[in-house]
Amino acid sequence: MSEVPARRSAIRDIADICWLLVGGLLLLAIVVVVGLKTRAGQILDEDVVRSFRVDRFHAGRIEVLLSEIRVLPMALITAAAMVIALLGRHWRVAIGLPLLVVGANQTTQLLKTEYLTRSPGGLDLPVSMPSGHTTAALSMAAVLIIAVPRVLRPLACFVGGLVAGGAGIGTVAERWHRPGDVLAAVAVVVIWSVLALVVGAHWVDRPRVRAAGFDRGVGNTALAVVGAFIGAYVLHRLGMAPMPGSKANALVYGSVAVMAVVTGLGLGAISLVADRRIFRNPPTGGKQA
Repeated sequence: MSEVPARRSAIRDIADICWLLVGGLLLLAIVVVVGLKTRAGQILDEDVVRSFRVDRFHAGRIEVLLSEIRVLPMALITAAAMVIALLGRHWRVAIGLPLLVVGANQTTQLLKTEYLTRSPGGLDLPVSMPSGHTTAALSMAAVLIIAVPRVLRPLACFVGGLVAGGAGIGTVAERWHRPGDVLAAVAVVVIWSVLALVVGAHWVDRPRVRAAGFDRGVGNTALAVVGAFIGAYVLHRLGMAPMPGSKANALVYGSVAVMAVVTGLGLGAISLVADRRIFRNPPTGGKQA
């Protein structure tokens, strides 16, 4: 009698983690092929970057905000997330969080400097895929989303989307990076989140809470997307604007929408798996909720 549920649970376990990993790898592959290996993708990224009007910014305020994404804040936020996980008695989650942050940021630096080099005749920009600032902001958002209690995860998704979305779009607005660099950073963080979830989640027990269904999956993702768009609006208030012309307007606002949506989808996917598989076992003999 118990064999069927066990097999069904194992299939769900594999599906939960595999779709997240495959999604991250697929996104990274698409961005690399389109953004670095095709002339059309290079031209599109170049046109988008040149469509941002940097002289409208107020005394470097966007650059000041981006400069706050440093090693010390990352370490403090990761440590705080680990403390939150430990307070919730999620010991393995606390171990997985620093692996996510260190792994994602080191992978970004390795890809940027060793593997993802720009093709001859590409953009007039330094090799920059993936974006380091975006990876840092996304990894901080991801560890908070994974670490916080289930009831606070919607808030973490919103704040994470706000910070990560603003950081990613801000690097493009400052002409530090291309949109493809931001999307590649989302993929890297999603891939490394898989490791943190494998280490910290329950893959042999049935959830003791209602499984995260359509409502929470869509709701948390929507909050992350809304947060990213609000981050873009904050940048707009600081002076982010397109160059004159309808083409520049379409490229700027279209790229902002794509970056905000992909950022929110990435964080929402991490939240969905965390909702399904991070829970605290009841005391021995306790009833399953």
